[in-house]
Amino acid sequence: MNEISLLNRANLFEASLFSWGIPQETAREMTRHHTELAYSSGKLIFGQGSPADIVMWVVKGVVREVCPNPNGSQTLVRLATAGDILGLADKLNEKSQWVRRFEAWAAGPCVLAVVTREHVRNLLKQMTAEELLALSERMNSAAAEWVQYYATFLGLSYRERIEMVMAELGRKFGIADSDGVLLTFEPTHSDLAEMIGSSRPVVGRVLAELAADGEIGRRERKYILLRGGTIESAVNELAHAPTGHVPPSIRIAASSRRDLPLRRQHRWAR
Repeated sequence: MNEISLLNRANLFEASLFSWGIPQETAREMTRHHTELAYSSGKLIFGQGSPADIVMWVVKGVVREVCPNPNGSQTLVRLATAGDILGLADKLNEKSQWVRRFEAWAAGPCVLAVVTREHVRNLLKQMTAEELLALSERMNSAAAEWVQYYATFLGLSYRERIEMVMAELGRKFGIADSDGVLLTFEPTHSDLAEMIGSSRPVVGRVLAELAADGEIGRRERKYILLRGGTIESAVNELAHAPTGHVPPSIRIAASSRRDLPLRRQHRWAR
């Protein structure tokens, strides 16, 4: 399976910092002085309400960020992968201490990079007032984008929600393929059910409909977003969306193509 090089894994995080308006040297200093921790599959990385005195980002692997609900259920907030920061939704408690709002679990073997909040704070102090203002504006814009995403999401049907989720997974885990976009990470029906606020039977029914309509297929236990479908088109739109200024030297190289036989499902090939 195609994988991002070690250099590009590190650069993914730097790219996100650059896109927020953080100066290049400040971003590089943040990534230069960190500690890497390895977690085995199914390991709890941090729990809800635990201290958030460190900043973490994914170097390798996939992490499930989960929101426990008061009724005992849980919502899968996102599947974080290389370059994603964990704990963006951290909060200050009544004692003005930073604590985790969500839980994070290793979806498989993964490696995380860790720096202290104090180190980040000291680096930000070196930025000019204009740079800090630009950073604040972009972070506010990113937060507003998440609010709009979920506000839109709640108004969609279950099928439309799964289409939206699959397009996002295609952007994060997809590689170009002769038949469309192949997902290198396979979400379970439980994952999808938590992400759309439904049940596994509903997810199974909707996936069968998408397969019958030529939107998705399967190959070697992996999903493929079929070329010409609305989901595959949405992935391409997401991939070309502007993400701020990222220096050309750290832009990620295009993934290699993969041309293995596709196992057809239902009527998608008609």
